[in-house]
Amino acid sequence: MKSPIYRSFQELKELVHSARREASAGVSKPMAERFREEQVLSDEEAFELSTQDVTPLGWSDVPLSQPEPIEIPNPRESEDDGLRILIEFVQGRQPIDLRLSGEYVEGTPNPQGRHFLDRLRQGHFVVEAHLDLHGLGIAEARGRFEAFVGNSLQKGHGCIRIVHGRGHHSLEGRAVLKEHVQKWLCSRRMSRHIVAYTSARLHDGGGGALYVLLHRRRRG
Repeated sequence: MKSPIYRSFQELKELVHSARREASAGVSKPMAERFREEQVLSDEEAFELSTQDVTPLGWSDVPLSQPEPIEIPNPRESEDDGLRILIEFVQGRQPIDLRLSGEYVEGTPNPQGRHFLDRLRQGHFVVEAHLDLHGLGIAEARGRFEAFVGNSLQKGHGCIRIVHGRGHHSLEGRAVLKEHVQKWLCSRRMSRHIVAYTSARLHDGGGGALYVLLHRRRRG
């Protein structure tokens, strides 16, 4: 059996210094070569240089659709009133009327449904079930929609909520699913079960969801 080899602290110190010298000699300084202290870049050039190795994502080439602006009523068209109304709006003290936003929709497949629109829009009916279709394809969404409405009718629900999204990430920037859900609600097959529908209140999805009032089935 070989006896252990002991080295002096002096040898150990020399080994540490040698390793440090080799490490500093091997470190390249590409940043120092690419940028000189006297070189001044504009913000655009600095951003371009810093992101040149970034791989772009496919969806980033699709422009996002801008949300419709909300109009805040100012009956007297006064600057003072306008400022006061805007402050109240930002502080949450001014109610938001979604009908002015451009995202609001409503419909009455049943002629008597117009009598319920105001109450439905204001949330006077309790939502007893909800369905989230956001992000689904049209075919899958329709299957889930029909099954959900049928199940809600069987359970005797009066008001349901359907989340369809705003279409901000669709290729054309259109709320395609929103348009289809309205067509399905007004179709010959479904319209006999639908009294009315309106866009939901903000805390329930706003322009990205619908309140749907159903005909309640009579229980024998």
